[in-house]
Amino acid sequence: MRRLVFVVALLAVASVGISASFAAVQKARTLTFAERFAPALPLMVKH
Repeated sequence: MRRLVFVVALLAVASVGISASFAAVQKARTLTFAERFAPALPLMVKH
């Protein structure tokens, strides 16, 4: 019984993570190159 609860919880966490990653991919596709990398550019210049 405990194992069943663990498997169900693991599947729930995995499905949330997968849906979040798909949402991030969809959002990333809508951004241009400059919008995607502009926040990281100052950090790259400092190093």
